[in-house]
Amino acid sequence: MGLDRNSKIGIIGSGFVGGSLAVALSRVGYNVVAASSRRFVSAEALAKRIGGCKAFGNSQDVIDVSDVVFLTTPDDLIKSISEDLLWRNKQAVIHCSGAASLDVFDHLENVTPGAFHPLQAFMSIDEGSESFSGITFGIEGGEEIASFLEEMAKNLNAHPVFLTSEDKALYHMSGVMLGGLLTEYAAITTQLWEDIGRSRSDGIRALLPMMRQVANNLERFGLPEAVAGPYARGDVGTVRKHLEALRKRKPELMAFYCELALAGMGPVEEKQVLDETTRDEIINVLKEGLALARNVRFVEEGKEG
Repeated sequence: MGLDRNSKIGIIGSGFVGGSLAVALSRVGYNVVAASSRRFVSAEALAKRIGGCKAFGNSQDVIDVSDVVFLTTPDDLIKSISEDLLWRNKQAVIHCSGAASLDVFDHLENVTPGAFHPLQAFMSIDEGSESFSGITFGIEGGEEIASFLEEMAKNLNAHPVFLTSEDKALYHMSGVMLGGLLTEYAAITTQLWEDIGRSRSDGIRALLPMMRQVANNLERFGLPEAVAGPYARGDVGTVRKHLEALRKRKPELMAFYCELALAGMGPVEEKQVLDETTRDEIINVLKEGLALARNVRFVEEGKEG
């Protein structure tokens, strides 16, 4: 197959991920020649960003002119879209899903399958195409395609990691928990500001600097050294105050708070800053709070029934 930067690359799916990847690859010298999308206008807009790239209204046309085809569609569509197309012998077909493995291509004969997942959140092509430096790409595939994708990740100044099919779900979950769920967590915590008479925007403005500093601490000090807060300090009284405030004003968050804190006690213990008595007291307080929260929920559900 002999894949390199001169190989003709096609993109099927010209949204934020596919568009960002196509633009970034073109900037580092890869030969992106074709793009298609469910909406032809999206493919046209992407092609205009890349010299020598042509927009097609039919995905088959992308395959016909490309050596390497990236399927950057939603995960659930990868299999159905790929099986409706005609592939050439040994043609490289690569999806960008973090959770799906190569078995989505099992129905295709004589292709060279691969997976190339950028562990990043994409909100636009403009910002996304600038965001690859320093990120991680999860790679899956045989020796030749894996080598090609490894070199591609390095040319984007990113970090390649090789995954097995069994690894994919946990790998992807790590990104979801720190990406999508972190955003939702930020929404939950900033809504607490509405309960103290301020706006959610006030909460975002107040907590964003802390989020940035946490990221800086993780990068600079790593784990478990970057672990901080009342659990690492052994402030049992503070934890009790949190639970009392939740019981009175936000009981629906009590179980969430306790379970999250209990799950995070592992790195706290790894830091070895708490004596055993204090550690056990914090854990017991959190377990008592969790039991109370579950009991209240059970009673409420019983009333509703």
